[in-house]
Amino acid sequence: MQTAELVMEHSSKSIIEPATVPLGIKTMLFHIHNDDGLADRLQVAFSIARAFGTHIHLLHVTPIEAYTVTDAFATYVNAGIVQVLEDEAAKLKNELEQQLANEDVSWTYEEVTGSLMPHLIQRAALADLVLTGREPYDREFGSPAITLLGDMLHRIRTPLLIVGDETRKIDPFGTAVVAWNGSYEAANAMRAAVPLLKLSSRVRLVSVDESKDEQFPSTGALEYLSRHGIHAELVEPLRIINSVTEELLDQAETYGASCMVVGGYSHTRAGEFLFGGVTRSLLKKCPISLVMAH
Repeated sequence: MQTAELVMEHSSKSIIEPATVPLGIKTMLFHIHNDDGLADRLQVAFSIARAFGTHIHLLHVTPIEAYTVTDAFATYVNAGIVQVLEDEAAKLKNELEQQLANEDVSWTYEEVTGSLMPHLIQRAALADLVLTGREPYDREFGSPAITLLGDMLHRIRTPLLIVGDETRKIDPFGTAVVAWNGSYEAANAMRAAVPLLKLSSRVRLVSVDESKDEQFPSTGALEYLSRHGIHAELVEPLRIINSVTEELLDQAETYGASCMVVGGYSHTRAGEFLFGGVTRSLLKKCPISLVMAH
């Protein structure tokens, strides 16, 4: 059983004049989960919305699994659990709508009961960016964190903005780091992040030589960005001392990056062990925000 209710829409005038509003991120899908990081993720969403004149579509999904209880004989709906979840959802909606009403951004709030991924995939199809985080998935029904983030990365064709574990806000006009190893995935992620990179005051392309077949040269990436008016600085191939992940994060910290653009990789699907190397490490934890695409 799946039900959906479109609750409220609010529009406001962008703080940037229409002729100067950057193109590219006009609709953002914001996955709501009531946890300790929700307020920080909202601030990140507001920063991007104000910079781009973005409409935020907030989606709160109550997994259908939350309503059911299984014993040795059957699976059934627990009326007490239903009432508690409905009360919590109503309280959260009221709190968020009060906060959103005081923000100068355009927004829509939607409540849904059903399976999580189908609703995210459907709403993301007409979004330019999907904003999510890690902490919600620690208490999500059915799957561990890395599996759900992995599902989003590989089943949603819209780029993901995964808010950093230590991020309380994001500066859309700050420094961005692009992790570049010449792969198709890295190229896709960089192309998807162009709207954000165009707004960044400084873009650093950090080259990692992994000797892959059909590898695109870093000079080609610089030329592509330059055609979009993005004048990136090339950091020559990293000398890997510890791990690629650690070296990339060191670079991001050195340059005070607000976000890092990374391609997502996978092998044959095998539950939460789908990912190897950099993708798996960054999906598990990362102090700064990631823009990822597969």
